[in-house]
Amino acid sequence: MNSTLNPKLFLKIWVSLYVVIFGFPSVLGYIPYLNFFVLKYIQALIDRFTTLIGRLIFGIPDLFRPEFNGSGDTTFGYVELLSILILSFTLAVFAVIFLRKKPWIGKVYDWAMIFARYYVGLLLISYGINKLGQFPSPGIGMLEHTYGESSPMGLAWRFLGYSDTYKIFMGLSEMIAGILLLFRRTAVLGALVSVAVTINIVMVNFSFDVPVKILSSHLMLFSILILLPSIKVLLDFFLFQKHAILTTTGRIWKTKRQRRFWMTAKIYYAFFIPFTMLSSNLWMWSKERNTNEWDGVYTFTQNNLPDSVGIYWSRVVIDNQGLQVETSGENKHRYLIQEVKDGGELYFVSALKQETPFKLIIKEAAENIYQLQVEMKNRHIDISATRKKKMDYLLMNRGFNWVNEYPFNR
Repeated sequence: MNSTLNPKLFLKIWVSLYVVIFGFPSVLGYIPYLNFFVLKYIQALIDRFTTLIGRLIFGIPDLFRPEFNGSGDTTFGYVELLSILILSFTLAVFAVIFLRKKPWIGKVYDWAMIFARYYVGLLLISYGINKLGQFPSPGIGMLEHTYGESSPMGLAWRFLGYSDTYKIFMGLSEMIAGILLLFRRTAVLGALVSVAVTINIVMVNFSFDVPVKILSSHLMLFSILILLPSIKVLLDFFLFQKHAILTTTGRIWKTKRQRRFWMTAKIYYAFFIPFTMLSSNLWMWSKERNTNEWDGVYTFTQNNLPDSVGIYWSRVVIDNQGLQVETSGENKHRYLIQEVKDGGELYFVSALKQETPFKLIIKEAAENIYQLQVEMKNRHIDISATRKKKMDYLLMNRGFNWVNEYPFNR
């Protein structure tokens, strides 16, 4: 190996360190107990460095990593990007100055790309498996929501959540890309599929203001980095129509112990973890798909007795485990359904701690006429209502049509 200092070596080490630090501790975090005893302390040091950068460069005195709430595009997340760039640059300078003569230094990029393959691969498998849960089918609450009151992300979620067929297609695309990335012989094909998949994810996130822009952009970037060593061969074959051979160099292990260790790690990461992800999510889906048979929008056909300030109840919206009361004062009061018993007996509570739940009894009096009996606090309501079910909405009953004599676009 050439022991002289060169920019190419420095760039490779810098990129390698950036990839590993950004993806830390994702891949290693799957190893039992390692996170509890080691990784969380390293992550704490990286977080401390990020808070230092936030204070010194951006003047943010109280920067901290927030609890995960579905958004990855937080202030901490963007400051963390700069801190990772600085940290990886500093470590790369140290490596090329003091470690450039080491025989293994030239293999750092190769090992970093293995890390990137497993990082992107396992994330895409997880994303693919979660697709049905990530974009739920429209419930009563969503169907009652108007376009004008939707956020861009909410609009995208409702569009993507409408079709189970499209969700399965998206999920399978991500899973196939992830699985292919986990194996050396299919890594290039996996990277090609992954680039296509992640570009689509990035465009959705940026176009609809989905707060996963940082992560999705890095999944796309890492997929491109995995593909880069093979880009010349691919261009020769696809673009210039030259004879090209795509080779994938295997790992040469010196001892049987090293080979056994690598095979054990391969089985664990490429088979056991994906299987665990799938089985756990199948169990969660079976729980989440249990719907409330009394879902619907109940609109009162007559005014009920007003409360102390003269406000009437106008509608009750039941959506799975949620119950919303709408009043004539255009207020909405939300409750949580704790229990549903036979005979249309529902028990619900407010968001606050409540020892004795309220009670709602729903009885079908005639075709699409229901009698609602409500007991809450000192108030008793007995009133008739019509019910609008999920399949009464055009969006849910239109269905698929092979023949359309004209576009049905409303």
